[in-house]
Amino acid sequence: MAAIGLGLYLPMILEAHHSTNANFTEDIVSVEGTVERVRFVNPHASLLIKHVDAEGKEVFWLIESGARTTLERQGVTFEHLEIGSTVTATGRKGRRDFTMYLRKITYEDGTEFIPQPELF
Repeated sequence: MAAIGLGLYLPMILEAHHSTNANFTEDIVSVEGTVERVRFVNPHASLLIKHVDAEGKEVFWLIESGARTTLERQGVTFEHLEIGSTVTATGRKGRRDFTMYLRKITYEDGTEFIPQPELF
């Protein structure tokens, strides 16, 4: 009986870890800043953006995306995200402060990078 209960409960645990709904709200936010770090790894590719708020305080945003292997299968890389470049990241606001799930990056020249277009 316990094995059946665990068998029914385990998929919910695994799905919760991989669900963006567990960590991110439906609210869409945008933040402008300087790319500080790019990590194109599993289980989640991410970038760190340094944003300077209205009071001049530096705030670092962690912006997550899909898994490297998933993105690579779709032909997506983060190679064009240069450290020091200014971008605007838009995505789902995280449940933790200064986090988001990436929907798109807008570069200074107005071009956009959308790593997972199926999310729109």
